[in-house]
Amino acid sequence: MSVPSLADLTVRARLGLTAVTLALLVAGCGQQAGETETAEASAPPIVVERQEGYKALGASFKLINDQLKSGSPDMAQIAPAAERMHDLAQQIPNWFPAGSGPQDGVKTDALETVWTNPEGFAAAQQRLVGATTELQQLAAAGDVAGLQAHVRVVGASCGGCHDNFRAEQ
Repeated sequence: MSVPSLADLTVRARLGLTAVTLALLVAGCGQQAGETETAEASAPPIVVERQEGYKALGASFKLINDQLKSGSPDMAQIAPAAERMHDLAQQIPNWFPAGSGPQDGVKTDALETVWTNPEGFAAAQQRLVGATTELQQLAAAGDVAGLQAHVRVVGASCGGCHDNFRAEQ
């Protein structure tokens, strides 16, 4: 077993800091897409699950947008992120069971309208599923121009839910 050089250790330390920085950025992104970042240890597991789900959804959308804004989008990164967004969008209804809202004393950015207007919430969620289905198809086809146009549709779908079912940030 060889002893790592100082240069190797320096590179490893920088990579470790980069990973920590990236993790913090992703967590911050999730705060825009989900609930409060400071989930209390006493938060019900489903609230933690939905917070993590929204963080992952936001991080995937950010990755896609960043790639599309770069000079040469990498479809090998975009396609799995689009698939992850689609998978997560389909899970959203499971993240909001009865007893997990503010009317139940749970600290959450989800508005009571998620539970008092379930038809409206379901319709908004289905718009996101539809938008991410097309996003996934465009990514699988490698259609960069189509993706660049369609991310606005996905963003509007996210915003529609934020406007109606999430506390203002």
